[in-house]
Amino acid sequence: MSDQPKTSVLATFAAAAHATEADFAKVIDAELARAKELVEAGVIVHGYHRTDLVGAALIVDAESVEAAREIFATLPAVAAGLVVEESIVPLIPLQLPQD
Repeated sequence: MSDQPKTSVLATFAAAAHATEADFAKVIDAELARAKELVEAGVIVHGYHRTDLVGAALIVDAESVEAAREIFATLPAVAAGLVVEESIVPLIPLQLPQD
């Protein structure tokens, strides 16, 4: 990835139907460590727990949607199939009115 990301991406994930708390317990330390690396690298810009179901939403800066998917694949819970991608949405800044 270059120093100047070209795309912000909003991604939503949900726990896979088969995933158990015990499954998540096996990957949580590695998941948090990888997330920390991505935050420190400026890749993960915002992260949220979902309140409608067990899952997460992430905003990342990446070269492209495909690059974002490659980044998500490095997350241990994704790699283990414990979470599934619900949506990946490319974003551009909205020009809001200013006073």
